[in-house]
Amino acid sequence: MLNYTTNETNRKSGNKCGHCPSTPRFFKAPEDHGKRPLLLLRFIIVLLTYYPNPTLLPLLNAVNGSTRQQRSERREACLALLCCILHYTELATLRVGIPQADGSMAGLTMPYLAKLAGLGERRAERAMHDLVAAGILTVHTICVKISDTVYKGVAAIRTVSEHLFTALGFGAWLRHERRKAAERKAKKDKKRNQKNAANIQMGLNALNNKKQPKTETEPEIAVTRNNKMATAAEYLANIKNLLKPDTG
Repeated sequence: MLNYTTNETNRKSGNKCGHCPSTPRFFKAPEDHGKRPLLLLRFIIVLLTYYPNPTLLPLLNAVNGSTRQQRSERREACLALLCCILHYTELATLRVGIPQADGSMAGLTMPYLAKLAGLGERRAERAMHDLVAAGILTVHTICVKISDTVYKGVAAIRTVSEHLFTALGFGAWLRHERRKAAERKAKKDKKRNQKNAANIQMGLNALNNKKQPKTETEPEIAVTRNNKMATAAEYLANIKNLLKPDTG
């Protein structure tokens, strides 16, 4: 079983990044985070066996273009970053980020991912390059237009390949969980849309009420026994007469 901890001996191993082949360090989920889907938890356990057995993912192992297997510190970095990414993966879309109240997805910046994974930024960037080159991740960069000639980059949206799950024997389970996740998301979106529509309609009603002119109107009228129209005052007077006790 792999030891995911570190100690002073590891730091003095002579490796600048603090890597020790016998005691690799991987991503540890923050304690205050909610429990993740069982599929992801089981998948990460199997994924970590890539460290002692690089043939588990041949494309990642060969991404360095050499006939030699991927170096242990590079495997450690790739697994630390990938496990961190999987922790923040939405099953319905396999996109990586933090869901927003409006249903959109906020991407995670590389410095933030590096910090979460316990890696230096340069080491995390090299690991990300390997994961993309191996077809495990796809990256969609996003820019916000500031002016006609100026654009500002924001956190990219990354997507985990479903083929990674299939390669490790989780394809059927993933399809099942994605279907359920999509149904939950559709229900949540429908409820949010209904709520938004109700708020919009109430706003329109309030706006229409303000636009209606206030005019002096006649009191309510009622129909007498002779089918003649009478004012509200006359109608009330007739009611009082009817309620008087009979003194005859």
